[in-house]
Amino acid sequence: MASFMINFGTPQPVPFKEYCSDTEFLARVSGKAEIMRYNTGCYGEGDAGVSALKSAIAAMIPDCFKCWPDGKLIMDPENRRILEDLLAAKLLADGTEARFEIRDVSLVEGQRDKYMAECGNAPDKQMIPLVSIENLEEEKHGPLTCFSLNYCSHSMMAGGGSSRTDELEWNGDGTVTLTSSYSGGGKNTRSKYNVKPEIARKMRDYVTEKRFARLSKEDIKPALVFDNFTSASFSMSFDDSSVGGSPYEHCYVNCGPAGMTFRTIENELSQILDECRETGEIILNEETETDGSMGFAGYFNKVMQSIQPADTWTCSCCGQAGNTGKYCFECGSKDKRQ
Repeated sequence: MASFMINFGTPQPVPFKEYCSDTEFLARVSGKAEIMRYNTGCYGEGDAGVSALKSAIAAMIPDCFKCWPDGKLIMDPENRRILEDLLAAKLLADGTEARFEIRDVSLVEGQRDKYMAECGNAPDKQMIPLVSIENLEEEKHGPLTCFSLNYCSHSMMAGGGSSRTDELEWNGDGTVTLTSSYSGGGKNTRSKYNVKPEIARKMRDYVTEKRFARLSKEDIKPALVFDNFTSASFSMSFDDSSVGGSPYEHCYVNCGPAGMTFRTIENELSQILDECRETGEIILNEETETDGSMGFAGYFNKVMQSIQPADTWTCSCCGQAGNTGKYCFECGSKDKRQ
């Protein structure tokens, strides 16, 4: 049976306690899983089987919280990999092999202040408020022509990092495409979709509504994490020729550690991109084996060079080599050859 993706979430808030507090808090959890080996005898077949699997995953989360390692905060986004590993192990015990991605672990409404009072000073926790965009003035721009959401997992181990990029592009012929790329675990995968224009329109509206162009000019101090973590960023290009500007006006926002400063925005962007992917027509799906023995930077560059060896470039701003898209994957600067 071919691998397939499912989205899951907890229908009811899940109780949990942090190692530094005796208070019981409530959290909602959502994520997705790639099912690579599926036990139909345990969960059944077809839509009913998938529904049973989703319910089983949600039911496993409270047990995962109960066996959480001491000294690690459940609400720390950096520690989502712990939940991913625990869920994968529990499913494997039932004969189902899966790779998890936890998108969000969020407190129920009204608990944040109490949580911060009791857990905000924990040694390995730096939880900061979301950045407010309510008072930002809207900037005048032409149509959005490209939007990219990027995640980069950092690791002290050689070859232990990974990266994921979703790039939505409006083409000159009126079509819209989404390219989804993942590098990690000794392989690189890339998929491309034709996206329905009315679905892609949601991204243009969201970028305008949230004033992302103006946000990119703010002096934002994202949270600092002094350990392995996943960083997030997003970039966008506008064709400002209709308003007297450049046809390649580029804006970049560094979110810092994923799920912290821009948690809500990251989740909503992911939802729009998921809808583009799920309603679109897949036109490319490829996988490339990679050498996992090298460090992350060299590893990533080799992966990208194996896909497009004749069209890589080195960023003149930060020196990152092996870039293949329009923008540097490290700092977001535009390829100055174009």
